[in-house]
Amino acid sequence: MNGPMKDWDAMGADWRQQAVPTIDVDALRVEAGQQGRRLRRTLVLETLLAVFSVVFLGWIALKPDATPVQTWLLGSVAVLIVPYQAYVLWLRRREWSESGLEVDDLLDVEIRRCTTTLHYWRFGMFFTLLFWLVMHVAMWIGMLAGWPAETVVELIAVQIGYVLMIPLVGGYGVRRCNLARARCQRLAALREQLRTP
Repeated sequence: MNGPMKDWDAMGADWRQQAVPTIDVDALRVEAGQQGRRLRRTLVLETLLAVFSVVFLGWIALKPDATPVQTWLLGSVAVLIVPYQAYVLWLRRREWSESGLEVDDLLDVEIRRCTTTLHYWRFGMFFTLLFWLVMHVAMWIGMLAGWPAETVVELIAVQIGYVLMIPLVGGYGVRRCNLARARCQRLAALREQLRTP
């Protein structure tokens, strides 16, 4: 009777003595570097696009022959782009660089990047849908109030553009959020493994 029990005890002791798989720090640093480069490229391109959009929309809105829609609507969009892009840069302010960080801090930065991506897409899609709703209301007000046909056609054209764009951008945003969520869970498990004695 003691023989089998000793065998089980020995197997249990061997199991407990097995080394816990360690985190591949080099692979984590490579992955974090790739994510960091992608993030910096995206932020620079987004900021340049925002500056271009503000200048272009502002130029159209301030032209002497601009219609009321161009002046008020495009001018408002130009003004709103500035705080929107500033908010995006503020969200990413602690995620710009990953170089020189210890493993625990590196995992924290990568997890924060994932959660910011989720927030960015939720906020961006809400903002996009809200803008579409405002445009839709403006279109109906213009049609019912007898605005000039040119103005109403401009609003309808913007509506059609949004109807075509929102599903594409929304689908891409859902994909990015799913990837970010899965990555966040994987990184959180690595961090928990690192912190478990």
